[in-house]
Amino acid sequence: MDRKGSAPQEYMRPLAMVLVIWALIQFDSAAGLIPNQIAALSITPAVWGIGAGLLSVRAKRDNRAYSLYRHSPFSGRDGLLLFFVITGGLTVAFSNYLYAGLRPLFVRELLTEYPLYTIRNILYYPLEVLLMLYLLMYSQAAGAIFTKKESIPWGALALFLLWGLPHILWHGLPDGIVSALRAFLYSIPFYSSSKNIGTSYICMVILWFL
Repeated sequence: MDRKGSAPQEYMRPLAMVLVIWALIQFDSAAGLIPNQIAALSITPAVWGIGAGLLSVRAKRDNRAYSLYRHSPFSGRDGLLLFFVITGGLTVAFSNYLYAGLRPLFVRELLTEYPLYTIRNILYYPLEVLLMLYLLMYSQAAGAIFTKKESIPWGALALFLLWGLPHILWHGLPDGIVSALRAFLYSIPFYSSSKNIGTSYICMVILWFL
């Protein structure tokens, strides 16, 4: 990671991006207040899609200075991580169904009887995971630069606080606590793959939908 310049100047840019991404994610709550059902369903994926596109361009530039992520071909290590993510996710999904009758998210949200709702979810959830990944990357960079301690999972802690805990306001205390704790689960592929962005995203999506 490039360490040129004073510490405040270094971490302010990724920290600012963390706040921008957090605000973008929370936009969904405001969109939910729109009375028109079709508009309410479509506006969040549209805004998130535009935001994610702009973030991808910005992250490519910032990656040179902050080492936000790696982009490398799929390796045996990535395959091993993917194997454990799939088997672990299936184990949790099967246990939830066996003991609580809870079907996996992809069954509940992608195999519905309402075409408009299904199409919206096909766009909505992968975009939310992508924004979570950007929040994770920029938070890790900001925390590492500010404290000079890269071994601490700053990104996972940021997901816990900025993505998970706000669910308490919108979905209640039980859902908020569970979502916050799941933030650590979703962060595992990012650290296990040494910041490989492709592997991280694929694994996070799998964990999300199972």
